[in-house]
Amino acid sequence: MTKARTGARIEVDQAAGLITSKLQALADPRRATSNQRFFKQPIPSLGIDAPTLRGLTRAWIQRLKRDWSLLQACELCELLLRQPELEVRAAGFLVLGGFSRVFDDGLWERAEAWLDLRLDNWALVDGFASAVLSPLLKGHPDGVIHLRRWIRSECLWTRRGALVTLVPLARRGEHLDLAFELSEVVLGEKEDLMHKALGWLLRETGKGDSKRLRAFLLRHGGDIPRTSVRYAIERFPEEERKSFLVKTRGV
Repeated sequence: MTKARTGARIEVDQAAGLITSKLQALADPRRATSNQRFFKQPIPSLGIDAPTLRGLTRAWIQRLKRDWSLLQACELCELLLRQPELEVRAAGFLVLGGFSRVFDDGLWERAEAWLDLRLDNWALVDGFASAVLSPLLKGHPDGVIHLRRWIRSECLWTRRGALVTLVPLARRGEHLDLAFELSEVVLGEKEDLMHKALGWLLRETGKGDSKRLRAFLLRHGGDIPRTSVRYAIERFPEEERKSFLVKTRGV
């Protein structure tokens, strides 16, 4: 990991405090209450909509990128991930994502620790995968060794992170071999959130290689959770969807 540069215009703890205070000032309790319907467990939330959150983090990225190192961005992310509120934690990895051009292999270890300890719901895991993990894998493809290990983790969020990291890449026809490899590993999953992640990833592989997706669905048939099948085929023509639901039904 690159060493921190001296003379930065704003210290990490100061930036963390300012970002947290600004987000808390934007809190919408009614929206926060409404957002709970998307989660099975109580999630502390400020009720800030995504465009507002992204606008705030973009401004901070512009402010920090010129003077901060990757290490400082990681330290900021760590501080914000320690906070309870969904949006504050998301701000941490969104700002870090603005440093993607200088990501290095040392970030994989930090990322795994965050998945194990700090990212405890699907929204944070998916956002982190999109902002940080997918660009990290894009720039450092040897990181596939980490995803192969993560997919067998006892931590649900680490396993989900392994799959969701591949979603935007599979959509462009990249890492399809790995996408199907990891998909096979989780066919016996019991967690509904993994069934949905699997179906999402499989659906996106179809944009890169629809023939291969169809072959995968037919080959594994009844071993694929029904939720995953429905997600995977939702862009198929209606008659073909009906056909695949029958062909993939377990005996």
